[in-house]
Amino acid sequence: MTRILALLALLLSTGTQAQTLTIALREDPDVLDPTLGSAFVSRVVYAAMCDKLIDLDEHLNLVPQLATAWAWEDPTHLLLTLRPGVVFHDGEPFDAEAVKYKLTRDLTLKGSMRVGEVNSIDTIEIVGPLQVRLVLRAPNAPLLAQLADRAGIMISPKAAQAAGTAFGQNPVCAGPYQFEGRVAQDSITLRRFPRHWDAAGYHFDRVVYRPMPSSAVRLANLQAGAVDLVEYILPTDLDAVRANPRLRAAVGDGLAYTGIAFNIANGLAADNPLGRDRRVRQAFEAAVDRAAANQVVYGGLFSITAQANTTASAMHVPEVPPPPRARCGGRADRGA
Repeated sequence: MTRILALLALLLSTGTQAQTLTIALREDPDVLDPTLGSAFVSRVVYAAMCDKLIDLDEHLNLVPQLATAWAWEDPTHLLLTLRPGVVFHDGEPFDAEAVKYKLTRDLTLKGSMRVGEVNSIDTIEIVGPLQVRLVLRAPNAPLLAQLADRAGIMISPKAAQAAGTAFGQNPVCAGPYQFEGRVAQDSITLRRFPRHWDAAGYHFDRVVYRPMPSSAVRLANLQAGAVDLVEYILPTDLDAVRANPRLRAAVGDGLAYTGIAFNIANGLAADNPLGRDRRVRQAFEAAVDRAAANQVVYGGLFSITAQANTTASAMHVPEVPPPPRARCGGRADRGA
């Protein structure tokens, strides 16, 4: 099955420093509730607004954020030690009770998009004000990685209980920037939170996100200086960015891939040659020229892979390389 890791291109204007950082997004985020939301671009907003229990560094290693340490006491007991002195944007303290509340909300709230990420948790035990033990139904290797995403985002229990399902209209988290306002299809504005545990590491007074579905519009706004950062551009626009001395591009493998999946065992939709016969699927894969697709469609910027993990990830398996395109007669085309 063809899998090509998606690139995330970040473009930064080199003009004079401003007190407001304006970021163009490829679409308008959905509800800003980490339990109910599912859009990719929402995660971009969460990165500034909502701290998580665990974070990822540039090499995809798990690193502390709101949890300063974690330890597997055995394969089904995970002990989390929490960062002291953290407060939510409404001034409420972050503690073990808040962790239990959020994970319970993910498990039980109607419409939760996080259930499948944390349903290995059987019970949540408060060991102390800053220690939580997660007791699992069975060993679950991906759990720590889930706690580095939306399942690990912590929210104010007081604000969430008061707002109910309307929490996403005025989210209250514990990140370096707090929610200020939103105009649908126009902007999301965050302001700097002076009581953040690492406030000295953040310097803009405000961060404004503007949805711009058209790549051409995003690029034009960047070139005109109307935005400072573009969350994503098309590979075909990269030459224009590199030709502009006022712009910079950061290109790298991201936590995403482009591929084709076959239904082989799910209802009537699997009742076709591709679903029934592995030889047809193997022939399809052998006919795909990954290198040509990368050059023609993506300007050669994407990494060709046969797995969902980038080479920067500790989970990458070097022994599973992408197969070359086969020539007629079954011989591999080494030039592909």
